[in-house]
Amino acid sequence: MLETRHTIAMSAAMPPPVAGQVRVWHARTSDAWTDAARVARALDALTPPDRARYERYRRDVDREMFLLGRSMARALVGRALGVAPDRWTWQEGRHGRPEIAGGGHGLSFNLAHSAGVVVCALARGCEVGADVEHRMRPATDPLMVRRFCSPAEIADIERHGPARWRDQFLKYWTLKEAYLKARGLGIAVCLADISFTLDEAGARVAFLNSLAGTDTNWAFELTEYGASHFVAAAAPAPGGASPVFAVEPLPVDLLP
Repeated sequence: MLETRHTIAMSAAMPPPVAGQVRVWHARTSDAWTDAARVARALDALTPPDRARYERYRRDVDREMFLLGRSMARALVGRALGVAPDRWTWQEGRHGRPEIAGGGHGLSFNLAHSAGVVVCALARGCEVGADVEHRMRPATDPLMVRRFCSPAEIADIERHGPARWRDQFLKYWTLKEAYLKARGLGIAVCLADISFTLDEAGARVAFLNSLAGTDTNWAFELTEYGASHFVAAAAPAPGGASPVFAVEPLPVDLLP
């Protein structure tokens, strides 16, 4: 498992994040939706637009991940704000990044899902981005490495050989996605100009060519979620002061 030095254990009381802390919760749909009554309550809690979106998904796994993501975020943000899950307004910002309407709360959150796993990150006083990628996904085209990775990343991926190159590529991809989501950039930038270094100290970022001069004061958390997924979170580190990351499973009793 690859983890940064900033990871800490969290108590069962689940206090909301304080300034300088990023909290990341993860859950599997197979663990969350074992109770039909809970599913029914979660569906009843959806807003009409969200219920329509839920119905548009054709695959069960996509509907289940969408429902879990909405339920997780509603509950976690509500706890942090000190209100009921349905008493705060969800809005979408640039490139669809989820946001909390209204000012003065200082909170940001982000969601990601892949192959039955949903991740929700929450931070106070800074923007946060999160991503999760399935390690058993269909075969990755090796051409994607040269299209989306920097020269240093390509060299590192190739050093890992045929058996492990895809895992190494997915680590970089997951980090890039988390960073872009924290910035609200989508994939509008050249991903090969975002260059990560991975070592015992964690993940560090540099910017090349079209992104040269971009602020590198960012902190990242990259972890393995079992044998099936990589999870990454990104947040600003002004002046090099990294936030403290905490990654933990979501207690299912937090769901409706």
